[in-house]
Amino acid sequence: MVPQGVGPARLGQLDGAAVGLMNPGLGDVSPVQTWLDISQGARAFDSAYDASLNKLFVTADRLLGWETVEQRAAEVTATIRPGLLATTLARNGLSMTSSEVAGNAAVIAANRSGRLVRAPMCRTALCPWAVQVTRTSLAGAIAMANARRPQDLLMVIESPPAESGDQLSMAIAGPGFQGALQSESTRTDGYVLSTDIAPTVLAHFGIEAPNAMTGLPLGSGGEVDFPGLRELEGRYQEVGKRRGAALLLPLLIWMLTAAGAAAVTRGRLARPAVKLLALSTVLLPAALLLTASFSPSLAVEQAVATVLPVLVAFCLLRLLPGYQSLAVASMLTVGPYAIDMLAGSVLTPKAVVGPNPGLGARFYGIGNELESSLMILASVGTGAALTSWGVKLNQKQTAGVFLGVGLVCSVIFAAGRFGADVGAAIIFPTAAVVAAAFVLGRPRLAWLAGLIALVSLILLALGDSLTGGESHYLRSLFDGSSGDSTLQVLTHRIEETAASFTRVSRLPVTLLAFALIALAFFRRELIESWLRPVPVLRAALIAASIASVVGAASNDSGALFIQVGVLFIGLVVGFCWAEANETTDN
Repeated sequence: MVPQGVGPARLGQLDGAAVGLMNPGLGDVSPVQTWLDISQGARAFDSAYDASLNKLFVTADRLLGWETVEQRAAEVTATIRPGLLATTLARNGLSMTSSEVAGNAAVIAANRSGRLVRAPMCRTALCPWAVQVTRTSLAGAIAMANARRPQDLLMVIESPPAESGDQLSMAIAGPGFQGALQSESTRTDGYVLSTDIAPTVLAHFGIEAPNAMTGLPLGSGGEVDFPGLRELEGRYQEVGKRRGAALLLPLLIWMLTAAGAAAVTRGRLARPAVKLLALSTVLLPAALLLTASFSPSLAVEQAVATVLPVLVAFCLLRLLPGYQSLAVASMLTVGPYAIDMLAGSVLTPKAVVGPNPGLGARFYGIGNELESSLMILASVGTGAALTSWGVKLNQKQTAGVFLGVGLVCSVIFAAGRFGADVGAAIIFPTAAVVAAAFVLGRPRLAWLAGLIALVSLILLALGDSLTGGESHYLRSLFDGSSGDSTLQVLTHRIEETAASFTRVSRLPVTLLAFALIALAFFRRELIESWLRPVPVLRAALIAASIASVVGAASNDSGALFIQVGVLFIGLVVGFCWAEANETTDN
């Protein structure tokens, strides 16, 4: 461990080292939690723990308060085993020690019982210990790298600041390491996880990582892009912080403006205002993907997110009559994200509405927010396009279009090599089958969606196993690498889904969403009158609604699917209201 503030460029001074950034944990974790995560090769969200680590103290031969560590590990839904690295090494006849100057980083060297082996700091290449954790200066680390034997492995990690969760600099000098650090856990050159360290140490000694370790052995390749690492670090730190400002602020401004326009004109501008609001909201994720390409300041990102969707929506309404504007707006959002997935999710992780890699959970593909949003927009966009340009198609052909779009979206957004979102393998096929069933006038066939979703998951697992994609999905459900049985994994997900509906921070929005659902149910006949003239779009909205409910029941962020579903589906219904009334007036 080297002092806090040593960046990637300075670590680049180590002779023959691969350099990158390390994500320290899930959420804003303390330094001790980062060291624990390294020792266990797995981690959980900081919010999942009830007890703190304030009473954990490092002594000469053990960690006082280790019972608290074990209690915390038992509380979370993920399977974590603190001290697993040292215990695994000991079982293979290898010793792991910490030096007297290691400080709280000695936690990494604790075994499953919280015991430590203390030893003097190795100052020569001929260290008698298999692994040692210590602290030194940057100059000391450079000296170690110069004195390293060819077969030795030197890992240098920047010490984290207290309670920040900031990304940390890291370098590895050893056999096979050169250039930028790489990890299959992140699929981002120069960016790795704290949980990847233990499997890398074990791989160095030819030891297979235990099932409970979710990290993956590190590799390296290519040239180190130091300016790119600085930009990546800054963007990842800002993504999570900007979600409220870049997402909620534009929506609030648009809703207040639309309401104000309707009130001032006594309803005369209500219909165009609602249509403009609906299209702007549909286009908002696309605008945030655009800003991810140049990582602007918060003020610029807010300005682009607020103004650009409105301008594009206005042009669409002026140029494209009826539901054509809704169809094109949906395509302009779903299309770029699909292209980015096929390109290796270059921009999406940097998008404010993306998977939020700075939090430490996902680093490629789409996150839950995009999963629910893109499913709805793909379904609605297909319905609007068929309503506008597919009038000559018969029922079977129309149903086939829904199924085809669902298949393509499932592959792009669910397959491990692209979108890597397991939930997408459930909700996209569900929406496609339900829409096709209603288009055919046989709504009972919608029950086939459950079977199709199950088949889709199986095919996803087979496809990913052949292509080497989304290993976490395969390991957690089939290979048992999380340390749990498949039943336990499913039980954990159900518990997390239930907890999402009672989370205090989101409870007001969740209650509002359910209140709007109840209102829509009581006014369903009126809503039906707006949708009756557009049966294909009606089928798409029903499909999106059902798939949102399925997503809420099967995803660990279940409440989010309800919230996003109410927002987009409600605004599209508003668009249909405006269109139906304009048609009546004409």
